[in-house]
Amino acid sequence: MELNYKVLDEIAAEYGDSFYIVNSDVFRENYEEMLSAFTEVYPNTRIAYSYKTNYIPKLCKIVKDVGGAAEIVSEMELWLAEKIGVSRTDIYYNGPYKKAQFIESLLFQGGHINIDADYEAEIIENIARQHPDMEFQIGVRCNVDIGQEVPSRFGFDVASGALENAMKRLNQISNVRVNGLHCHIPFRTLDSYKKRMEALFKILNMFPQYEWDYISLGGGYMGKVDDRMAEQLSYNPPTFSEYASIIAGGMRDYFADSAKHPTLIIEPGSALAANAMKYVMRVIDIKKVRDKQIANLSGSSYQINPSVKDINRPITIHHAEGIGEPKEYECLDMAGYTCIESDYLYKNYSGKLAKGDFVVLDNVGSYSVVMKPPFILPDIPVLELHKEGQVELVKRAQTAEDVFMYYN
Repeated sequence: MELNYKVLDEIAAEYGDSFYIVNSDVFRENYEEMLSAFTEVYPNTRIAYSYKTNYIPKLCKIVKDVGGAAEIVSEMELWLAEKIGVSRTDIYYNGPYKKAQFIESLLFQGGHINIDADYEAEIIENIARQHPDMEFQIGVRCNVDIGQEVPSRFGFDVASGALENAMKRLNQISNVRVNGLHCHIPFRTLDSYKKRMEALFKILNMFPQYEWDYISLGGGYMGKVDDRMAEQLSYNPPTFSEYASIIAGGMRDYFADSAKHPTLIIEPGSALAANAMKYVMRVIDIKKVRDKQIANLSGSSYQINPSVKDINRPITIHHAEGIGEPKEYECLDMAGYTCIESDYLYKNYSGKLAKGDFVVLDNVGSYSVVMKPPFILPDIPVLELHKEGQVELVKRAQTAEDVFMYYN
């Protein structure tokens, strides 16, 4: 369905002046394109979609239906994976906070757990001791230095020997074997991936005869962005093929002469979901404060990724025909409905705008629906627009009753 003022106004009349639009076809295309780029270089590659990035069940189910796996970091996400029918053998459980009962439950049914710290190794020891007739496969997360200013707080430090100690500790348990290595650092540039592959090779060289079942390079991959967004970044956004050349190419070359080729696990979130969602808001008013023009919108920056600062997402304005000519602005800021002074969704807009217009921000599928609070107003709906003109309600709007129902 093509977006225009009439379509958006009709939707707003039923669902409210702010809403998300998800495009599951774009999400599926991103998945297929990224997987293809990697498997062309290293065939034994698998995607485990990062639920924490965007856990809309419809998107998670697409991954499951096309043969992908789930990357989770909580029992809440484990519940979702099971609810939509993901096999536990297709679940990779990461993160720094795991409860013993969920570790045990997942292990019993063939799930993959990448432990992050010594307390988890202790949990594994207790489980193995209580069930001596069972065999357990465990992954470990490594903490590597690739020159980042602030060290990562996740995983076992390689430089201090903590990783070697953790592997030794686990492998000394008669019914436990470390079978996976997990390495995730939150940087998106190609150079950062080159450095983490170099760090990975050093770790693999520490265990030359060791047989790994899988090696996970985590997530952090850049998705597709248009020129308006790319020019605001401090680096050129890598393509899926460029990532694959470094990561899958590195795996191919390293294991070229090996009898066993471990599965390469990649855990994209933003790369699949970011450009698969839009955020629609209406212009409530436009005012002048000193020398600044400010448009107040029905949306808020708290409903898009709060960790991304000083980036203007791609924007489209839809103006009602026949309701007067919108005014031309040279440097207008678009503000949210909250009472927070810093709540701005777009800075220094140049172009036409009028009260009542719809503002559509693109590339909002990453860490938006999963991180926003019901701050001042309840949550907004998620919709999908189909070619036939059908509007599918993917998630209903939250009500005040929803927000307060758990308070005494």
